[in-house]
Amino acid sequence: MSKEQKTQEINSIMDLIKALFKDDNWYLGGFIVALILFILFDLAAFTPH
Repeated sequence: MSKEQKTQEINSIMDLIKALFKDDNWYLGGFIVALILFILFDLAAFTPH
């Protein structure tokens, strides 16, 4: 996966989160952010390095 592709992906995720927070769905946005952080932590903590 190229760096350009990765950046584009991150931007679209950020746009999605911003849209969620904007529409008074801050709890849903917060839940999704927490979920993403949990998944990232999970990958970081439990993948053999």
